[in-house]
Amino acid sequence: MEPLGGVDPATRDYILDTILSNFSEGASVIISTHLISDIERILDEVIFINKGKIVLTSSADELRKKENASIDEIFRRCFKC
Repeated sequence: MEPLGGVDPATRDYILDTILSNFSEGASVIISTHLISDIERILDEVIFINKGKIVLTSSADELRKKENASIDEIFRRCFKC
């Protein structure tokens, strides 16, 4: 189940802000979602998985620089139908 699926944008922001303000420094938070643009602002690392296999793993900042695109754009290219 996607924690951000099926909720309005204001609620998504509230959920993300709540997560960010309530975890310990140095802790890791793993969020699985297809709503990349909604969480892009909080990404440090990204992992793209397709059919159970990792197809891409990278620092979010390094990937943005390398591809000259947002993570959302890269995701859409990678999983284009």
